[in-house]
Amino acid sequence: MTRRPDRTTAFTLVEVLIGATLSAVIMVGVLTSYIFLGRSLSRIVNYQTLEAKSRQALTIMRTDFGLALGVKNGTTPTATAVTLTLPAGDVTYTYSSSAQSLRRQATFGATEDLTLLQNSTCACTTLTFAYFTTTQGSPTSQITTGVNIPFSIKQVQVSYTLQSTGSASPQTRATYAMASTIFLLRNRPEPDGN
Repeated sequence: MTRRPDRTTAFTLVEVLIGATLSAVIMVGVLTSYIFLGRSLSRIVNYQTLEAKSRQALTIMRTDFGLALGVKNGTTPTATAVTLTLPAGDVTYTYSSSAQSLRRQATFGATEDLTLLQNSTCACTTLTFAYFTTTQGSPTSQITTGVNIPFSIKQVQVSYTLQSTGSASPQTRATYAMASTIFLLRNRPEPDGN
């Protein structure tokens, strides 16, 4: 005769409910961490894209400002536009707030017209040129646009803010603010009136 076990072992309903609840809590935590890490990675990629666009524009500007003989006479430098005189010709930088980009127009070279600080993934939301004269070796800011006299400008600084475009989700958008070094122009001496 075979003997039957007195009791079969199995999970009770309470144990199954507790196990399911703990599993759900752990899965929610893992899923939340995964979403957070994904957004952080996207934000880092967007930030690196903005930084790369900034470096590209600064390289071009550094070259132009380094070769500039000065701000072109007969022009009025403003907070959003400047025309430089280079040995090979003139270069004009103009910021457009509607296009959210910086435009470089040259009268020489193979690439005469460039759009900087803007593409399908980033836009330039603000840009300002600051002009300085030198007073006993220290820079003096020229605040009022009407006072900016091209031949007296010895140094120029550009400040701008780049932002990820609307195609990026709000959680992954990045903002990159930049203030360049002060570019020293190789200005000719101020006219003496002769």
